[in-house]
Amino acid sequence: MTTESAESTEDPDHFRHWRNGLFLRPDGGNADALVELIRRALAEALSHQGAGPVYPRRGHADERSPVGEGHLPEGPVAPETALGQLRWWLAGAVKVHHPLFAKNIVPPPSFVNLAALCAVSLFMPNGVTGEDAGDTLSAELSCARAMARLAGYDPDRAGGLFTFGGTATNLYAINVGISKAQPDHAERGIEPGISVVGSWPAHYSHKSACAWLGIGTQNYVAAASLPDQTTDLDSMEAACRDVLARGHRLACIMGAGGTTSNMAVDDFTEIAAMRDRLTAEYRLDYTPHVHADTVIGWAYLCFLDYDLRRNSLGFSPPVVAKIARLVERLRTVRHADSFGTDFHKTGFAPYTSSMIVMRDGRDFSRLRRDGGLMTPLFHDKDAYNPGVFTLETSRSAANMVATWVGMRALGKQGMRRLLGHALETAEALRRHIDAQVAPDVTAINRHSYGPDVFLRCYPPDDPAASDEDFGDTSSVRRMNRYTSDLFTWLSRHHAPDAEQFAVSKTSAAFYTPTGEPVVALRVYSLNPYFSDSHAEELIVRLLKGKRRFDAMYPDAPDSNMNEEAR
Repeated sequence: MTTESAESTEDPDHFRHWRNGLFLRPDGGNADALVELIRRALAEALSHQGAGPVYPRRGHADERSPVGEGHLPEGPVAPETALGQLRWWLAGAVKVHHPLFAKNIVPPPSFVNLAALCAVSLFMPNGVTGEDAGDTLSAELSCARAMARLAGYDPDRAGGLFTFGGTATNLYAINVGISKAQPDHAERGIEPGISVVGSWPAHYSHKSACAWLGIGTQNYVAAASLPDQTTDLDSMEAACRDVLARGHRLACIMGAGGTTSNMAVDDFTEIAAMRDRLTAEYRLDYTPHVHADTVIGWAYLCFLDYDLRRNSLGFSPPVVAKIARLVERLRTVRHADSFGTDFHKTGFAPYTSSMIVMRDGRDFSRLRRDGGLMTPLFHDKDAYNPGVFTLETSRSAANMVATWVGMRALGKQGMRRLLGHALETAEALRRHIDAQVAPDVTAINRHSYGPDVFLRCYPPDDPAASDEDFGDTSSVRRMNRYTSDLFTWLSRHHAPDAEQFAVSKTSAAFYTPTGEPVVALRVYSLNPYFSDSHAEELIVRLLKGKRRFDAMYPDAPDSNMNEEAR
């Protein structure tokens, strides 16, 4: 019997039952089936999550892991069976809700956001054309206006688009800059020598964007940075001058709007003034685009109208001082031509939710595609159709609605509470580090703008521990190797739940005067359940792990350390 004839004789009642368990009925009457599956999925995931900050890999001896099989079954697998395998797929994943998870910049997503994302996803609105997405795209417009207002842009003139991450916000900004410097680049290709100027502490996605756009990483010029990770603006101007003096076009100048390390924010008033000065001096027939890479720092724009003197939320003096420094710099973002936001970083949204905001929304029209290529997509000329200039032709409008609903549920005051809490617990971490009698772990970013704490680690009794000379390149490299080896061992060492913690490593907490990166452990928590006592416990566990590492490998070469750690 052929497959086709087998299907034709299938029991209609069986098909209907199977269908109703997987897909929403037209009247929505079987939504309880979805709720029950979500309940089962949560129960499966949470019941096996263990007590540590990383999902355990252990399983039952009589069970076989489905990971790596790669075989699509011939017949359907029952939803309950499929969901019963979630623990295998979560093995080794981080648990952002655990109080001793303090790595990278990963917040727990809010329930409101998750609920809206699930509900709107049932309708599958594609945020490319208003013809299909309807008013779900109003969430994008509303969110863009709100972000514009936070930054000090004119919301009636500005524009914004949701996109697939911080890297994409940089792609958009640079591409707009290319269109200003070479308007016909989409048809003719990019002329040799078109350049982008950024800085040492910038995220590597700046270079990645240059590679993907065809500019080439060699045409990304990094200016030097200052010890607090802000850009050395004299170095940035010199880099811009060098590009222009060689007769090349300067597409984009990218400033720091809250670096992934130290939360450094550049002065965009100065950067924009420098850009204008060079435009006039070199008699450019275009204006280079200035972009603020604020995918982390954008959230602190909520503090621009917070009364720090009244301080109604009762933040401590050190935190108030940090916020004041951030606010002073973030007020200058309004002078940038665009800025980026990662809601999945400091907006407590699930992956992936980012937005690029232009001070002049008409800049998006520079990216407009040839209408003749898109006739299958857009039929309603009066609808809002962002797909005529977006990189993506598939965009989840559910994500747009969920992000905007989630932001409204928090409000500016909720954002301030959450970010202020992160800053307070960072101060607690510093206090507990200072309280330890051992000098072989120290916080080296004393003047950080944000909640990140960088811990420089030293071998026992090493003279560098008391006062490291960051001008001594050989010593800096030696401590870099030690800190890196310690992190590798801590990451691979299988400690019991009662001793586990999760931190990350930065390859450049800052740069020395000679340009040498300084490696450090990085502690960064956005968890609203992370407390002073958790901060103390994390430091205790870190020091305990370091003592074990030092005892086992006091003089071992790096290769032996890494091999043993495996």
